[in-house]
Amino acid sequence: MKVVMSGLDYSLAPIELREQLSFTKECVAELDAKMTMHPGVCGCVLLSTCNRTELYISLLDGAEVAPDALLCQVAGVDHAPFAHAFVSRHKEEAVTHLMEVACGLKSQIWGEDQILSQVKTAVEIARDADATDGILETVFRTAISAGKAVKHKVRLTGIPTSAAHGGVLALERAMGDLTGKRAMVVGNGEMGRLAAGLLRDKGCIVTVTLRTYRHGETIIPAGCAVSPYEERYTTMDTMDIVVSATTSPHHTISCDDYQAVPHPPKYLVDLAVPRDIDGAIGCLAGVTLFHVDNMGVSVGKQADTKALEEVQSILDEHRDRLRHWWYYRNSIQENAHPRFPLFIDLWEKPVVVVGGGAIACRRIDTLLKFGANITVIAPHWEHKMIGVTWLARPYELGDLDGAILAVAATDNRSVNAEVGKEAKILNIPVSVADNASACSFYFPAVCMDDTVVAGLVSCDGAHHSHTAKAAKAIRKTLEELS
Repeated sequence: MKVVMSGLDYSLAPIELREQLSFTKECVAELDAKMTMHPGVCGCVLLSTCNRTELYISLLDGAEVAPDALLCQVAGVDHAPFAHAFVSRHKEEAVTHLMEVACGLKSQIWGEDQILSQVKTAVEIARDADATDGILETVFRTAISAGKAVKHKVRLTGIPTSAAHGGVLALERAMGDLTGKRAMVVGNGEMGRLAAGLLRDKGCIVTVTLRTYRHGETIIPAGCAVSPYEERYTTMDTMDIVVSATTSPHHTISCDDYQAVPHPPKYLVDLAVPRDIDGAIGCLAGVTLFHVDNMGVSVGKQADTKALEEVQSILDEHRDRLRHWWYYRNSIQENAHPRFPLFIDLWEKPVVVVGGGAIACRRIDTLLKFGANITVIAPHWEHKMIGVTWLARPYELGDLDGAILAVAATDNRSVNAEVGKEAKILNIPVSVADNASACSFYFPAVCMDDTVVAGLVSCDGAHHSHTAKAAKAIRKTLEELS
């Protein structure tokens, strides 16, 4: 299985192109579900923000799927116009890119805060749509962890850390001091509230438009007035500034309606993708229209060398964790995956042991310590034990009826195999002494004293010498503690 991604971002795709592949959360969930139906795709996560659209997919071994082509196909968009703008990455390169995205290192506003929550939201949406798998869950969890570590441990930059900050900074450069300026903010989502609060802090008189208002439920930035969205053109008359930040698929401010306003604002900021404000307004005389690509806050790395080294150290640490997980996962052979240690009550519970040789006797001796009600089935039994029922005959189909646990430990591989088959049909946990792949549980090396019980098995059911050494060390530790 492998991870591949294709990304469309501000560096190669202008906003006119990006907005064609910008999706609402509801649409992202629908696309996630559809893309996992594609042959060879095991899981997918679609990340859609103002500055980027990226698709991460995990593929079956041997499957060849181009994420960018898949996204365009499922979204019903012609791929050709995007062919030059998409960048695809594979395996570790894709993972490293995601980590850097989560840290804000790939953002137009370098080190921005919002991208981390957007990455988290993307994987949550995919999870709710049953579109993720274990690979992508682990990759995204690692990237989010790296992003959190960078955010809390490293000060990347002192410049604005969101598109809203960038918009306000652009207004200050164009207008000078904003104190006393009248501003209307369209949209009361996270970005709209942030923009309104920043403008208020700069001394603006701010009005926020709302489609609905419920007292005590709708959050309005302190110190801001409220106006109905339907009256936005009336409200913007005599305003100095308009900022729009919604998830609407249509323009919130059209050119015709804007021109009909008696005294329209001359400075507008569009923080949405797809864009809220009709681009034709920016061509009108005396009007300045900012959008996320022309606010003039796209910056390179502004952190000092020490900060960059700290970031790289955090990313290296998280990459190493993921490499170790990936190596461990891929090194485990099919049917030899590690068993979860589950401790169960065997007191007076029926357990069947098929076989009477040395291995069977060791198993029986261990099971007796836990009070199991044991039945041994074997023509010959080397060391008979008190309190154990012995059926002196060969194993027969049906001998496992009523048992909660079974052990196959004869010197006949075909008999052991038959015991394993019957146990699995009856859904009874079974240990097959000569075939790890036929075991539904591995019989452990047990270490115990009056207060502690430890059970050890090898991950693949074969490295018994390692298990024996570990058990010896644990028994010694228990003796020292007692």
